[in-house]
Amino acid sequence: MRVPHWEALHRAWARLPAPPRVPAEVLGCVAAQIAEHPGSTLALGATAGLGEVAPAVTTLDASETLARRGASSRRTIVGDWLRLPFADGAFATCVGDGCLNALAYPCHVASLLRSVGGVLRPGGRFVCRVFLAPDVAETCAEVAAAALAGRIRRFQALKFRLGMAITAEAGDPNVAVSTIHDVFETRLADRRHLAEVTGWNRDEIDTIDVYRSSAQVYSFPTRSQCLAAIPPEFRNARFVTAGTYELAERCPLLVADRS
Repeated sequence: MRVPHWEALHRAWARLPAPPRVPAEVLGCVAAQIAEHPGSTLALGATAGLGEVAPAVTTLDASETLARRGASSRRTIVGDWLRLPFADGAFATCVGDGCLNALAYPCHVASLLRSVGGVLRPGGRFVCRVFLAPDVAETCAEVAAAALAGRIRRFQALKFRLGMAITAEAGDPNVAVSTIHDVFETRLADRRHLAEVTGWNRDEIDTIDVYRSSAQVYSFPTRSQCLAAIPPEFRNARFVTAGTYELAERCPLLVADRS
């Protein structure tokens, strides 16, 4: 039986000496953006730290396994982001981390935002870190060359840059994560050499194998494409810089207010 993508990824990360986490500076920026909107907060996904950005947080994750692992003293339930099981206007704010990138662009991205718009009260705020393809695209060959030259500091950054390069070459913001694996295998097949020249932990490099048999699709729209998918339920959509970590310039917060 195939293990769902996010559960498989979580298992792989859990075996690492230092599993990837949302940078503390990002969580701080998210908390600051919702602080002026007191009330209940909905967190999309049981991402570590996301459920702690406000005093009253309800976390919703599609995976019962991840919801259970991410549970704390606050409310964590299982549900579908596209069909949120809450009353209209139940929340003052909604937060996420990469949740829009885990959906097909533009239809499912817009569907999620409409779903969120329904459970936010008028004037409520949506805040989510998004991973955006640059306007000046890289090629897959350029990304691989940068990695082998030691110009990419984190393996997570390599995976995102490779996925963005694939979408640019294909002319489609959507990419199957299995394709990211296949391109990695074509461009950077010698994992031992990659570990030597980058200093990356070999076990972390091997987490790319989770992508090999996954049915998951990621999307990496540009800034303009991302804004184009926002439905009329929201106003004043803008990007807010969140941190100085590697690739932060491609990973701003999308902030939008419920009309």
